[in-house]
Amino acid sequence: MKDLKILKIGGSIITKKDRDNPSPDLEQMEKVAEEIKEGISNVSGLILVHGAGSYGHPIVKRTGINKGITNKEDRINFAETQRLQNELNSIFTEVLIGKGVPAFPVQPSASAIMEGKLERMDVEVINGLLDEGLVPVLYGVPAYDRERGCSILSGDEIMPYLARELDAGTVLHGTNVDGIYTSDPNENPDAELIEKVESMEEVRDRVGGSKDTDVTGGMLNKVEEIVDMGISGRIFNASRPGNIIKALCGEEVGTYIESVD
Repeated sequence: MKDLKILKIGGSIITKKDRDNPSPDLEQMEKVAEEIKEGISNVSGLILVHGAGSYGHPIVKRTGINKGITNKEDRINFAETQRLQNELNSIFTEVLIGKGVPAFPVQPSASAIMEGKLERMDVEVINGLLDEGLVPVLYGVPAYDRERGCSILSGDEIMPYLARELDAGTVLHGTNVDGIYTSDPNENPDAELIEKVESMEEVRDRVGGSKDTDVTGGMLNKVEEIVDMGISGRIFNASRPGNIIKALCGEEVGTYIESVD
């Protein structure tokens, strides 16, 4: 679809990610939804993907289901983690719909096949929803894995996969920092913002990790997932007023990642 944009809103934006228990950030959700409502008129199609934040990372880290399932307790934790992600998706889409965004919940694990990483996922329904003028809303979730029963299908993995399958040229990654830094700006006041990434070697040499609990790999993984699919993207601060609108309008914001080898 011409001018299809895929926007990921990180779990650190729509949840209180530092909490050990599932905690939505309703105030931030309202702000995000308002900007999406305003910015959506600038695109011909939009897919939203959101992170798990406090609804996913703490329970996965505590239970270890990302390493596979082998017993009854693992199966219960697998099911409970899925339920929690559905709950967060329901809360977020309710807020979006309340702002007038035709947000349609899509459970990616219902069709995803994993083998350590995402092997395939059905996109026909997503394409059909876009044709009907809806906004599919997907999310990171534990999914069926052929080899170990369960592995984590992250939003960072879903986003570039959809971009490749649906021919979206650029992905937009809204997180809680202004872009890619030489180190974690929450811990290092001398961290420098990298406005443009031109090679994967530069990323590996210069990018630091996030201090937040993140079983999907942190900032470096976000960049690698985009680059590995051979697409371009932006990583920007979705908590700063106006940034989501700017990103949807194609304005320069955050760090630009070129399509690199």
